[in-house]
Amino acid sequence: MNEAYLEVYSLEELCLAPIETIITLFTVKYCESKISIKLVPSEQKLLERAYTIDISTFVYEIIDLNKIPYPAISCELPIIIINKASCIAGLCAILRQIIKDVVAECPTHYCRKLLGFKDSCLTACSEASVWTKFCEVDLILTVKFLHTDDAMQNKLPSSMARFERHLSQPVRLHNLYKYIMSKKYSDENIISQNGTLEHTYAEGSYMTLADIIIFVCTHILLTVFSSETVMKLLPLTDKWYKRMLKNQIIPNCLECLPLLKNQDINKFNYTLPDVANESLHQRYKPKNRIYTKQEDVEHSLQLFKTLNIQTKFDLEPFGAELDLDWSLVPYDATPEGGSLPPSRLEKKHEQLQNMCKPVIKLAKKGDIIVDFCSGSGHLGILVAHLLPYCTIILLENKEKSLNRAKERVNKLKLSNIKFYQCNLDYFKGHFDIGMSLHACGVATDLVIKQCIKEKAIFVCCPCCYGSLHNCDHLKYPRSNIFRDEIDKESYIILSHAADQTHDEKNIKTNQGYECMTIIDTDRKLQAEQCGYRVYLSKFIPNTCTPKNHILVGIPKKENVESVS
Repeated sequence: MNEAYLEVYSLEELCLAPIETIITLFTVKYCESKISIKLVPSEQKLLERAYTIDISTFVYEIIDLNKIPYPAISCELPIIIINKASCIAGLCAILRQIIKDVVAECPTHYCRKLLGFKDSCLTACSEASVWTKFCEVDLILTVKFLHTDDAMQNKLPSSMARFERHLSQPVRLHNLYKYIMSKKYSDENIISQNGTLEHTYAEGSYMTLADIIIFVCTHILLTVFSSETVMKLLPLTDKWYKRMLKNQIIPNCLECLPLLKNQDINKFNYTLPDVANESLHQRYKPKNRIYTKQEDVEHSLQLFKTLNIQTKFDLEPFGAELDLDWSLVPYDATPEGGSLPPSRLEKKHEQLQNMCKPVIKLAKKGDIIVDFCSGSGHLGILVAHLLPYCTIILLENKEKSLNRAKERVNKLKLSNIKFYQCNLDYFKGHFDIGMSLHACGVATDLVIKQCIKEKAIFVCCPCCYGSLHNCDHLKYPRSNIFRDEIDKESYIILSHAADQTHDEKNIKTNQGYECMTIIDTDRKLQAEQCGYRVYLSKFIPNTCTPKNHILVGIPKKENVESVS
């Protein structure tokens, strides 16, 4: 049976716990899940607001923090451990797993609909999806830190206003017609005069996991802000909330949330903050923004030139002198074994060779090596075969990709691989080497940041430069020298232009590679200011991929600075 490890701050019948634990237990109760619940007592974080939940109706075991398995120590709670070699972290991911476990035992169970249209509800990571970020990050932080929000003197939290605006927008789905015509479409839906589908629930016409998360948070917020004016400001939220309460199961689940009434932080007549009038059900699409007007790119390039920074590459990649004999590699550890089409095999071999050699040269016996954004494991599985004396962690947020990797690992009978299904920022375990091949956009910088935090070696080949954007964990530019002279907008213009490298005959290709080099020079400088020796070079041959830069960072013996 799968095990769910949940943080708690007290262990009385009315347990004090963080909002993630509250939502998880609420979902367990709603789905009638039989998952094994492990409660981990820990200290409440500074300034964090905790909430009570009645745990008397749950079957659980109390686990000391020092005795929980390694995966539970190495990831942010809550997590689910599937077996000794596999775990899932991140609120949306573990809630989906709870539902899927129930559906696996009873395919007709009512909770199946919570997975959404084509079982896709909240599958995208928060760095790519505005919707996932709202449900998993923004709304959670609102509930966690209510009393530290200076803006709450007379305004409701912006998350409440954003959800109200979201409900006012037409439903946004890729295959809206198929959705309307599917069996999941009901007569409750409202079709507007222009033929768009209006919101009955958070994602459309029926309740999904997103509704569960938002409902628990909204229930708490409406208890904290008990002023009569609140629901007048949020008429669509009010309608949605009452519709949720009509569900026969929801009121029963609410019995485990004995929230006190009239907990108003203030006694003001609240107002709504100004927020964008837009749907939250969308992905970040920086490529749609107008960043690449030639005059803007030229201006940004001129700004960089004022820095007088020399951009240069090492003559060959770190570790290039090593030899990798593919004839000694088992079939299932090769790109062929990963079911790549023949047209991609040669280039994939070349990419993997360039990535493996520095890792092989730097790895020591007993090292923990993390393949961040591992996909179906092309790089990590090869490294695990070549370095049987090291432990390899495949870290990937896409379940299907990890499942393909697991099939290959089982065929190879490799015992030195562990699987982590989560966003890389949920991973907090110790490791010695971090590697990533074509981690998209901000993911490369998150990998480097994780490595610097652990004083670990990094071997990274960046990708999707045009997707760079400020997020909760990162600010651009990365290095101090860039930040002092180049503003964020000019930097993002350069990053966007760096993606124009796919056509040798295109007049902007050389400019694209110039911008790629500038962005990766910024990454190199940022790591160097944190106490690293960094090698920047190109794959051999550099035609094996348009995104052919490789950064190898090795911490110096002296202390490594913290990185923001």
